[in-house]
Amino acid sequence: NSVKELKIDNVKITWGGDFRLRYEYKEDFDFDDAVNDKDGFWYGRTRFNVGTNINNKVLLFFEGLDSREWASNVSPKTQKDDFDLHQLYFLLTRPNDLPVSFKVGRQELSYGAGRLVHCSAWPNTIRAFDAVKFIYNPKLFDVDLFWGNVVQYFDRHFNDGKFGEHFFGLYTTFKGIQGSVFDLYTLNLIDKHRLVAGEDKQEGDLERYTVGTRGEGKLPRHDAWGYGYEFAYQFGDKASDIIKAYAWHADINYTFKNCFAQPVVKIEYNFASGDEDPGDGDSETFVPLFQSTHDPYGLIDFFRWQNIKEIALFLDFMLLKNRIQGSLQYHRLYLDETEDAWYNARGNKVRRGTLADVSDFVGEEADFYLKYRVLSFLELQGGYAHFFCGEYVKDTGSADDADWFYLQTSISF
Repeated sequence: NSVKELKIDNVKITWGGDFRLRYEYKEDFDFDDAVNDKDGFWYGRTRFNVGTNINNKVLLFFEGLDSREWASNVSPKTQKDDFDLHQLYFLLTRPNDLPVSFKVGRQELSYGAGRLVHCSAWPNTIRAFDAVKFIYNPKLFDVDLFWGNVVQYFDRHFNDGKFGEHFFGLYTTFKGIQGSVFDLYTLNLIDKHRLVAGEDKQEGDLERYTVGTRGEGKLPRHDAWGYGYEFAYQFGDKASDIIKAYAWHADINYTFKNCFAQPVVKIEYNFASGDEDPGDGDSETFVPLFQSTHDPYGLIDFFRWQNIKEIALFLDFMLLKNRIQGSLQYHRLYLDETEDAWYNARGNKVRRGTLADVSDFVGEEADFYLKYRVLSFLELQGGYAHFFCGEYVKDTGSADDADWFYLQTSISF
């Protein structure tokens, strides 16, 4: 019935993929207009997948990914990776109609709102894990028990898992209230792949344990109103340091159902602890594990859920149902502790911590994007972000505002 599938008795073979081309322009990402760091980037990505499904019980799935990066002055090109394995897994679903499933192999893992575990499709090189996962999903609950290690990207070399780094956890979701979900989880990372340094400069292993809860949904009898929350606490050891860190999120939103474009207004607050004393033997910096590398704390990706205080306002809208949607955003951003670093979306330090008396107000960001699904297989999108430097940036170095712009075309097949 489809050019994308072949059915032989109880076996169904499917195939498909997509091609994406994106242009990005970045200006003053070092906050210094005197330095000519204006740069344009072209990114191309192709994905191709094949799946073999037997009786809707057994699935063998393969996906390859090819990433290209052109025209930039950056070296090495971290978004470039010649055709390589992205996913290859075996999935057994509900044997004998039992509410259990089993998945093993290279796969994507994403949980909750993506603040701690997410395989975002935004970057050219999409995150994956070599993992095994057991799933129990009766009517009211979803329970995932998993273990694995993240895949490292090597251009012109097979992408291996990060052996010695163990990521494992239990993620449960309660679905018993219509329109709402409630999660409890423990997400744990033991890193023996490489040594880490404590505040006393002594090296050792990392053991970071994260426990948390999350929920989102609509208010009963007032479903125009929505809410979301998450709280996470981390403990363990980083070499000789003792880990004690936490983070939380809260939002409330309202949908104007009877208005043109059905706008949704949302206000949210995000907090993640920083380390107030870099020499006391306590590691108080919350680390968001394998979070989404794009979007949650501003489109320009200058922040992540780490040493941050943020107030954000969103106006999302749909000009044409299932065809044209967009978003206007405002982000006001602070550091929790100026003694700790300012971390961007990839976890790199934008500015190092300082013991000087400086402001904690980093800046403001204004964002806009628009997506247009022209045809079922063709999507166009574009966006712009401007970062207004605050007192912290001015107190610690050059402080020119930054700009970012992108256009993107996606074709699925």
